This record gives sequence, structure tokens and C-alpha cells, in this order.
Amino acid sequence: MIASKPQWRKRVDVFRYIYSINMFGDISIEEIKKNAFEEHLFDAEQMKTIEYFAENRGAIIEQIQKNLAEGWTLDRIPQVDKAILMAAYAEFKSLSVERKVVIDQAIVTTKHFADPNSTKYINAILDKIIK
Repeated sequence: MIASKPQWRKRVDVFRYIYSINMFGDISIEEIKKNAFEEHLFDAEQMKTIEYFAENRGAIIEQIQKNLAEGWTLDRIPQVDKAILMAAYAEFKSLSVERKVVIDQAIVTTKHFADPNSTKYINAILDKIIK
């Protein structure tokens, strides 16, 4: 049984997992789910978010790419920022969490793990893609 963690810490765990998956490059949906399941680190909600990410990774990337500022590409965004964006979008789409909560928590995560200047554009992108 997984010990109860504060909600933000659960989000950080999902973000870190997505970050690690992104660093490995092309990894199959099945492999993402298998690794997450075998690690026994995630509760049911976290697994639901990870499964959504695994099954919709391409669509998530496309949504983020479409909403970047003109002249920006996804390759230009640091891996940490991409993982925060992906985790927030996957959580919003897979769970019944309010838009404002997802965005606010993503900003808190950004302040802890990313460049301080990233908060502005992460907030702007999430504001566009989380509807």
C-alpha cells in the first residue's frame, strides 16, 4: 500500500516520471505503463495521469507546440519545462481537477524545479491548452 502523500508531492512524482521518460527518448506506451506499474510508487490517480500521458504523448506535444510563441519550437524549451507542461496537461485531461488548481500547482512546481523565468511562459501555455 502506498503511504498517503500531500497532493503537490504526488504531482512532483508524476512530473519527475514524465521527465525521465522524455529523457529516454522514444519509449513505447506499454513500456511507460509497465515501468510505472512495476515501480509501485504511484497511486491510482497518478497512474491514471501517467496512462493518459503514455497514450496521448503525441497529442500533448502537438498541443504545446501549437501554443508556443511565434518563432519558438518545442526543442527550444528545457526538458524540465516540457515535463511540467506535459504532466499538468495530462492531469487536467485525465482527472477531475479544476483548471486553476492544475495551473497553480504547475507554477509551484516550476518555481521549485525550473528557471524562475519559466513561470511566465508555462503559465501562458497552460492557460491556452487547458480548457
